[in-house]
Amino acid sequence: MSVAEFPATAFSPAAPAIRAAHPTHLHHAARGAVAASVAAVPPITMLHMSAADPIEPSGWTISDYVVSLPHGTLLFALTTGALAIGAGALAHGLAPVSETGRIRALLGVWAAGLLVAAVFPTNLRGTQQDLSSNIHLVGGGVAFATLPIAAWLLARRLRRGAGHSSLPAAVLGGFALVSGLLSTALIANRLPGVFGMTDLM
Repeated sequence: MSVAEFPATAFSPAAPAIRAAHPTHLHHAARGAVAASVAAVPPITMLHMSAADPIEPSGWTISDYVVSLPHGTLLFALTTGALAIGAGALAHGLAPVSETGRIRALLGVWAAGLLVAAVFPTNLRGTQQDLSSNIHLVGGGVAFATLPIAAWLLARRLRRGAGHSSLPAAVLGGFALVSGLLSTALIANRLPGVFGMTDLM
């Protein structure tokens, strides 16, 4: 979902809850966010394709084999950096639109969580967790928690701007719900690690 898909009524002077916003500004920001997201794909794809025995992409998290592969940390940093730039572009595009303050704040927190997870790698599997791995868990948890919430709020904002339910809002809302459930399961599984306990699964 991009800012470019905001309904035209969201920028109409007749909409009292919305400040004047130039659609071109939003379109440029949306293109920047999409471009940054696309740029994040090659590094993470290379990271996945580099995985081999004894590394198991189906059973390990990305964080686990980032620290187990040559150049894994660099590739992960390129991906998270690109996504953080995309979040900044999207937040910048939403700035002229009223009632998006919480969405922009959550995008900023999401980007910060990604960068923290990249700067502080997790520990190698089979080794004791340390301060860096705990910070990594917190940063990753923040990233997984905030994006679904931001998507849900943006879907609500789209519905209010259109004055009725719209397909983009419905799709984004569905994405937010599914990703929120998956993120909750992941966070619940990894949270014990912050306290030195084993994962639930």
